[in-house]
Amino acid sequence: MAKPINPRTDIGHVHLKVADLERALAFYSGVLGFELTQRMGSAAAFLSAGGYHHHIGLNTWESRGGVAPEPGATGLYHFAIRYPDRAALADAFHRLRAAGVPLDGAADHGVSEALYLRDPDGNGLELYWDRPRAAWPRAADGSVKMVTEHLDLEALAREVDQAAVDVSTGAESPYAPMSEESRQRLRALRGKLLHLHKVLLDDTRVTYEMDRGRVGSTGSLLQLVINDPWFAWLHSLSELVVRIDQITEVESPATEADAGSLVEQVEKLLTASETGQGFQRRYFEALQRQPAVVLAHADVRRQLKNATR
Repeated sequence: MAKPINPRTDIGHVHLKVADLERALAFYSGVLGFELTQRMGSAAAFLSAGGYHHHIGLNTWESRGGVAPEPGATGLYHFAIRYPDRAALADAFHRLRAAGVPLDGAADHGVSEALYLRDPDGNGLELYWDRPRAAWPRAADGSVKMVTEHLDLEALAREVDQAAVDVSTGAESPYAPMSEESRQRLRALRGKLLHLHKVLLDDTRVTYEMDRGRVGSTGSLLQLVINDPWFAWLHSLSELVVRIDQITEVESPATEADAGSLVEQVEKLLTASETGQGFQRRYFEALQRQPAVVLAHADVRRQLKNATR
């Protein structure tokens, strides 16, 4: 098996060939709200969210006045724009409605909720938000089990109404940049989660060795953690640690809503359940079996209370 890619790798931007730069800008900036970061006359433009150099590039270098590919041609099927939470996706839906942009479809995939449409050049777009990983539907073997079900668009639209109420009552905008205080609290939470992960890893190693035999070296353990289903349940916790690293970086455009969402994900993930599946069930068993896990869990709970003050 090839070595897995670094888990912090992501897709940084998409660059599109467009027929009319002004028309494309009117959609991506005027409707969706991306900010123009740089423009090269009438030939190209770069847009972003949160001050990043660019998430979307647009150019007419090879496509000025062009047409979309014919059906049956290879190329881009769609690209996806991920919103930080359901309220932000609802805001995007409101923008599309106000501009009269039609949807091709909408779906609840279990792991996410998504809107599908096309830009003025016929490129497919998916606008979506991810549910917390702990809430993703899973098969009996723990693998992700995506679905395609009806998405209640009117319920999604009501998220916009609730956001308007929050603003009218003086509540802080969910799009406010994350404060340094929130970053420090998340970093402290990260430290507690790392300790919990270590304790859980030690406990899981013990149960593995009782069943399968001794793990010979640190390198062997690392390979088991990455590849063996016995240890796969711990990935959800390590992924949350990575996500905290990403949004607490100094240059991260993360918002207070992002911070709150991460805290909620940690709380949901660490809800042990005797009758649950995946992480929740395995976590319950570890808490019953190992006092060190109970102590580490208590440390995380105290830090979570601090993070929500």
